[in-house]
Amino acid sequence: MWFQGSRVRVPSIAQLSPMTIWQAFLLGIIQGITEFLPVSSSGHLALFQSLLGLEHPKNYIFFDLICHLGTLFAIILIFFQVIKKSLNIYHSNFWQVFIGTLPLFPLVLVLKPIQSIFNDPRFLGPCFIFSSILLFLSQTTRLSQQPKKWRDSLMIGMFQAIAILPGISRSGATISAARMLGWNKETAIQFSFLLAIPAILGGIILESGKLWKEGVEIFSLDLSIYFAGFFTSFLIGLFSLWILIRWLVQDMWYYFGWYCLLLGIVTTLFYGAKT
Repeated sequence: MWFQGSRVRVPSIAQLSPMTIWQAFLLGIIQGITEFLPVSSSGHLALFQSLLGLEHPKNYIFFDLICHLGTLFAIILIFFQVIKKSLNIYHSNFWQVFIGTLPLFPLVLVLKPIQSIFNDPRFLGPCFIFSSILLFLSQTTRLSQQPKKWRDSLMIGMFQAIAILPGISRSGATISAARMLGWNKETAIQFSFLLAIPAILGGIILESGKLWKEGVEIFSLDLSIYFAGFFTSFLIGLFSLWILIRWLVQDMWYYFGWYCLLLGIVTTLFYGAKT
């Protein structure tokens, strides 16, 4: 393996609590559904890994990244033409996405302390509830009737930065912020997922680099586990992205708010009872 030698090696996942191919399929489905629907994919992955008895979440980070890569491919496929135009530095989308990504950079300095705190599943419930509040506010609150794309891009990017916490939906936070700022539904969806591309890609690169530096054996699972997670999250992601666009346009956004609220209450009570 890459990380043999003088590096300190953490125990492999197989030594701790191995993941089965069926668990990989299930987690790939969870990622594919929840990455785009405004219910927090990271929160659901953490919740289901805990419920499945997959301990030591740090040892499943690379599997999670592979699942995120699958949903990234789904975004690229669905929004290919928009992405192609946005790659032109003279296109307004390019600079709006650049501005919206800026709030993520300071997080690199504080990412480790934040993750060490919020890896505790007891925080999932309050974060799910916070997601539900954002979704409800997006239905009732308009902070501006005249959107200002450059200022708004930075504000939406700040909401994306908040979604680094497991249980807070990235798509829910960014689309809700755009709607509260007066953006129409179609533009809010499009910008949210354009903004997701550098965020997801940057997260994959950053987390992979951290694993390499810490000497973690990345490919400690069978390759079939990674393939199952990737292709399942990709295929299910295509479907859930289609559902999101359709439901948001039909003003069915509040259903996700009630779902997050209920899940947040149940999760808070469940992990509160275990302490």
